[in-house]
Amino acid sequence: MNILSALFKPCLFLYIFIILASFNANSNDFSSRKNFNKLLKGFYKNDIYRCSYINKSWSTGFEQYPYGMVINSGAFKNILVFKNKNVIGTLWPNIGEISLDRGVRKYQLWKKSKNEEFILLNSDYLEDLNSADIDLSGELVNEYKTYFDDQSLKISIKPWITDFYSCELIDSSSFAKKKLIDIFVNQNDYVKKDFAYREKNPSLFSNKIELLPN
Repeated sequence: MNILSALFKPCLFLYIFIILASFNANSNDFSSRKNFNKLLKGFYKNDIYRCSYINKSWSTGFEQYPYGMVINSGAFKNILVFKNKNVIGTLWPNIGEISLDRGVRKYQLWKKSKNEEFILLNSDYLEDLNSADIDLSGELVNEYKTYFDDQSLKISIKPWITDFYSCELIDSSSFAKKKLIDIFVNQNDYVKKDFAYREKNPSLFSNKIELLPN
């Protein structure tokens, strides 16, 4: 009996260790897509920046919209920036704010090209069941570029206009980070709420673009 007990205790401890290790390894899984999940884990571990629109944009002109330095009333008031190695994710956290270029989206993924320049990474954006995994070596959409240096963000939500933001590091709890990253995975649930909010509050959203005074 003592021999069996002596053999059983180390095995029990090993079994418990394996269970705990497995639990810790999976406790921060966000997506069933392998590459996407790895990217989101990096977002979770790294810093998050809140960027605020400074009422300044550069427009190359489009249809009735002027070219030059402008104020874009349709710019997102705030953008959150997540970092993981050579990729950043930009998330529009405010209710009602969505981008309509390249699909109805609450976020975009960007890959670093040089210095502070990032180019839009072509990727699916629906929930796991209806999206392919991301390919970090895949196609880049060169018409869309973003510039980010921890203190400022210049982002092209549309290929003809670049909105300017000032950025600051924010202190986020583990709970808050997980809730924000959930938007990347289940953005369609949030988009439905955004559309409902926009329908109830149409006056809060406009696409007016005006030249800045000289």
